[in-house]
Amino acid sequence: MLRTLILTIVALITLSTLPAQAQTSHVQAQLIANVSAITPGQPFLLGMLLTVDPGWHVYWQNPGDAGLPTQVSFTVPKGFSVGALQYPTPHRFDLPGDIVCFGYENSVLLFATVTPPPNLSADFSSSFGATSSWLVCSEQCIPGKGAAELQLGVSPSPAPANTPLFESWQNQLPLEGAAADAIAEVTTSGQVKNAGQQISGDFTVQVSWKSETPIPSSVEFIPDQLDSYNIQDTRVQTDGHQSRITFRADALAGTKPAPATLQAVIGFQTPAGQHRGIIVKMPIPGVASQGH
Repeated sequence: MLRTLILTIVALITLSTLPAQAQTSHVQAQLIANVSAITPGQPFLLGMLLTVDPGWHVYWQNPGDAGLPTQVSFTVPKGFSVGALQYPTPHRFDLPGDIVCFGYENSVLLFATVTPPPNLSADFSSSFGATSSWLVCSEQCIPGKGAAELQLGVSPSPAPANTPLFESWQNQLPLEGAAADAIAEVTTSGQVKNAGQQISGDFTVQVSWKSETPIPSSVEFIPDQLDSYNIQDTRVQTDGHQSRITFRADALAGTKPAPATLQAVIGFQTPAGQHRGIIVKMPIPGVASQGH
């Protein structure tokens, strides 16, 4: 990853004193829930919907070679708990200068499960809040942030709310375990070598899509960050129900990394235009041999 570029962007944001209106340029933030009211003890979903102007994009939890992760923090009343923030399967952006980034165009819903306490009073009503920060980019990049609130009361049988929106984004969460195995069989291979001053390795991810899975119209490999390696030169080839993904893992300069596990999302588009993803975890072993 181009960590120097990332650090430069962070420094520029730290030094900037943009007015509030500029900080929300090209992105609108709205807090929504999947229920109209709370049932004591029954979990519900709370999400920050970011609507992005055409031609602009925001970033995934791993922005790639440049950019900053989009982040959301929820504020809930005392006694409520909030689960992990859920990131739907992102897209890959190939930008000028061989820069590869991962993120979202048009809109994205980042959400979490909220669990209320079991003993709420019948007249309970309270404000739920969320703050979000992002870097929105097109030909230029603008840091932004937004805050929103939502008032919710209690009902023993609340009506659902924003159902199509939540279902659409829940379906775009990358699957793992048995749910991913039902879509494709994934095998991985590769090793790391010490070739003079460079520790690197070539890796292959072989994806066999199950016969009942429609052949994807496109496939993307979206790795998460590793502390000691950069993932480079990703190539994806799909032929029928087989996809072959290759990439190179380069150790960061001055490091001799220990074995690691790379988690990645294999994003794919169905023939019907639905964006989906599965999670693959693959070992990045230690140095195998001395190159010449």
